[in-house]
Amino acid sequence: MGLFDFLKVAVKDKKPAKPARMAVSVIEFDGRSFPIAALTTKGFATKAFDGSLIQGQNARVTVRVDDPAGKFSFAATIAVTDTQGGKLVGAWTMLPTEVEDVIRKYAQIRSKQQGGK
Repeated sequence: MGLFDFLKVAVKDKKPAKPARMAVSVIEFDGRSFPIAALTTKGFATKAFDGSLIQGQNARVTVRVDDPAGKFSFAATIAVTDTQGGKLVGAWTMLPTEVEDVIRKYAQIRSKQQGGK
């Protein structure tokens, strides 16, 4: 028996379980992302916002939707319409017809999933 045998411990390699992939729908710009509260063909609203844009400002954003109602992404230019209350509300300045169609279908599916609220 060696002098340091008491330090030897048999440890099994346990691989950590992969975390469950969470559905996330966000508006991204300048390396920041904010969760989407509402999305329509006219614009969007976020659940939280850090105040990095001001009302009346235009910005280039990326929209990433990933939830049970759909999975898609697109880039767009927005006009910031409201930033009060820790939320960001924006209107699309120009949205391709194909993207409008995808958003309409997404909204219909969400409405059915939420029981037509």
